[in-house]
Amino acid sequence: MKRVAVLLAISLAFVTPLAAEELSFERAFLLRNISGTAANPGPEPHHARIVRSNAWTTFFDAQAFVSFSSETGPAEQRTEVFSTNWFSAGAQRTIGSRGLFLVRGRASLEPVTMQEDEGYPQMLQLISPVELTDAPQVDRMRPQSLLGEAAAHFAFRTSEASFLHLYGAFVGDPALGTPSYALRSSSREFAEAPFAYDVQESFHEATRVVTLGWSSRILSIEGSAFHDARRFGDYSGIDDGDIDSHSARLTLTPMRNWSIQVSQGTLGEDLFEREISTASISYATSNVASSLIWTEQEDLQSLGIELIARVKRNTFSARVENVDRPAGVFGYTDVENTSHFMVGYIFDVFASGAWRGGIGANVDYHIQTHDLPEGYGHKPQAVYVFVRFRSE
Repeated sequence: MKRVAVLLAISLAFVTPLAAEELSFERAFLLRNISGTAANPGPEPHHARIVRSNAWTTFFDAQAFVSFSSETGPAEQRTEVFSTNWFSAGAQRTIGSRGLFLVRGRASLEPVTMQEDEGYPQMLQLISPVELTDAPQVDRMRPQSLLGEAAAHFAFRTSEASFLHLYGAFVGDPALGTPSYALRSSSREFAEAPFAYDVQESFHEATRVVTLGWSSRILSIEGSAFHDARRFGDYSGIDDGDIDSHSARLTLTPMRNWSIQVSQGTLGEDLFEREISTASISYATSNVASSLIWTEQEDLQSLGIELIARVKRNTFSARVENVDRPAGVFGYTDVENTSHFMVGYIFDVFASGAWRGGIGANVDYHIQTHDLPEGYGHKPQAVYVFVRFRSE
């Protein structure tokens, strides 16, 4: 299984279309879905390179950061160099006068571009354990899995602007929440994950995903059944198993630039079963993207606001989060909630029309830290300096 995932990751890198084109609503319907059946708001599909060749439309998208991080506050300053990255590719074609069919894959080399199996340094991050007997992982963010999606998607047009659709994935994203942070238009210019990851994001890489839905220009209703995969080790393997989870999502798109979603899911079974509810409002244009995201997982809640604004070669970013924490995870204290602020800036050194490369920095700042143990210092914070390279 690991060899199959590696081969898919390598092969996706060579499926690079050469030019982009304008697409009709019918042809763009599935291409708008950036992850699973979820789409970023905006007037155009959010895939960088889209090319039509006879009956097929192909696409490719990629992004990579090479970062140097420095954390201050703890007595021992922690510094590290690592890379966060992903790339995806796929193809879509029409079937008759009413059908659309798409295949898509996404991979990340993070399991091999980080110094530690546990991922990269991110002070006050929390990752829940795979086994109940294990301790949670703190102060590090897990890598993205080597194989993030391997899926097929079929749609049948029921009117000029509505579709029935069926999504099936060996590895994929169920109908639950927003697109994942690495793909979300309001988040993809951040070098690091949100601190709300464990509550807000941890369910996006499921296995045996089956999603059935109906969508129009304004309304989308979907339901999914899937296996709640729990990643482990060096994140190059796949935790497959029986279908044990389900979810449902309602998405409103009153205008192309706005997206409002509410969703609910039950993940896992027996001792690992947990309920998740989420709601979000997102807005995006070619220069601005923002999201307000609320999530509740069991008795833990998170609320986050993120914003990206582009002015010519300058990109400004900000994220504010408030996250509930299990008592005792940070040095066995009574801290049950943390708040985080992140600001960032990227200057694009080159923008060729097909690729964009820049240098930038993010600063993570934490408040409500006076109850943390002395090991975190008075005002813990982290700086990430990075080079960013992405398709566009």
